[in-house]
This record gives sequence, C-alpha cells and structure tokens, in this order.
Amino acid sequence: LSRRKEVTLSQPTLSHNLSRCFSTKDIPWHYLGNVWPATCDGRILRTLDDGSVRSALVRLASGYTRPASDQLTATVQGFVISGVITLGEVTLSQDGFFAMTPGNAIPALSCSVDSELLLIFDAEGKSVLNAESVFLESVYDKDPIIPVINGEAIPGFERRVLWEDPDSGADTRFLKVPAGFEGKGPNWHPVHEEIFCLEGDIGPDDSRLMVPGTYLHNLAYGVHGYHEHSNGGATVLEWHDGPWAINFVT
Repeated sequence: LSRRKEVTLSQPTLSHNLSRCFSTKDIPWHYLGNVWPATCDGRILRTLDDGSVRSALVRLASGYTRPASDQLTATVQGFVISGVITLGEVTLSQDGFFAMTPGNAIPALSCSVDSELLLIFDAEGKSVLNAESVFLESVYDKDPIIPVINGEAIPGFERRVLWEDPDSGADTRFLKVPAGFEGKGPNWHPVHEEIFCLEGDIGPDDSRLMVPGTYLHNLAYGVHGYHEHSNGGATVLEWHDGPWAINFVT
C-alpha cells in the first residue's frame, strides 16, 4: 500500500471541479429491482456507464430473509451502518463488513432488527474468481495503518484496509481523520474514489462540508481536495475501483 502511494504516473489529461458531493438524505428510497438483495428499498449513489449500480444504501426491515442462492458473478461488499444482519453462520452488527466474491455461493441473509447497509458492487468480470470472501464482525478488528504521504506520517490518521481485490487492485478502506486535519493541497488519483461520511465532519474544499450521510465521488484524473480539512475529526468509508495513488497539483 505504501508503494502505491509513491507511484508517479505520466501526466494524463486532468479535469477540474467535477467531483459530486451530496447528502444522501436528499435521495428518496425506492425499490432496487434486480440489485442484490433485490427485494428491498435503496438509495443509489453511483451507477456505471452501462447503467449497473456501483454503490447504494439499502434498508432491510426486521424479519427480512433471503435464501442462499447460486454463485456470485461479481464481488459484493457491504458495511453495516446500523442494525444486525446474518449471512450464513456470520452475524454482523454496526461497523461489520463483508466482501463476497465471485465463484462462491451467496449465503442466506436474515435481519433481526431494522438495518441499513452501504453496498458496493464490482462490475462483471472485474473481480478474480474464487478469491476468499471476507467477513469482519467489526472493522476495528483490523489493525490500523498510519498513512505516509510524501514521506510524512499524518498523526492521528488511521486507515484500515477492509478489502483489496487481488486481481484489479480495487480496495475499500475505513478511515479515521483527526480533528484539525489539513490536507496537502489539490490532488488527483488514477482511479475513481468514493467516500461516505459516517461520523464527524470533513470538507473536500471551502464550499462543502461532509457530515454523516454525505457522499462524495472524485472522478479518476479529476483534480480535487482544494482545501481538505476537518474541524472535529471524521470517520469515513472510502473505496476505489483500482490501485490508488495520490498525485499533487502545484
């Protein structure tokens, strides 16, 4: 992971000011149709060019069940925002996480109380077959990594890598940002970056402030982070569709 942050890429054509940032509470709940687990309401955060769902919030009612089914054809990840769900023999409550991979059967799903999940879907053919699925009762079971950017550690900043696709390099991270955090300036990544605020506050610039329930999408090769900062600290979930690297713009 440290190696990836030091990667220097040839300068591509960059875009500016195209990041999307909005409160998910402004999106009405609606039936998800054929998106797993299908018979539930959701709020779609991002779709891919082919119209398939990349990320969504889902709410499951107490007593909801879904039987085990055939093999997955793409990785499905989930973070439990609230409530309790059971996948097969594993029970996950708030801050629980799973990554179910293609080639493996989908375990039965049940929900003992009203629950809300954030789901992340890989595109078909983007995930390695038969990779081991991951189930974490709590993301805090993962040891934190203190990020180092341009050779400088960021004190009070914790990163927990919850899932990394062994084929595509896509990953999902649980981040703790300290109070008073100040970013290093405008930057871009060679991959799409999506962020969901779980706790606290964090601003991607001076015009927007993320609070719990806010979603941010930074496009691949899109310059952003004109004034990244946090007043009281923040906890966020962040995911990418390939190997992440940071490149600063002067």
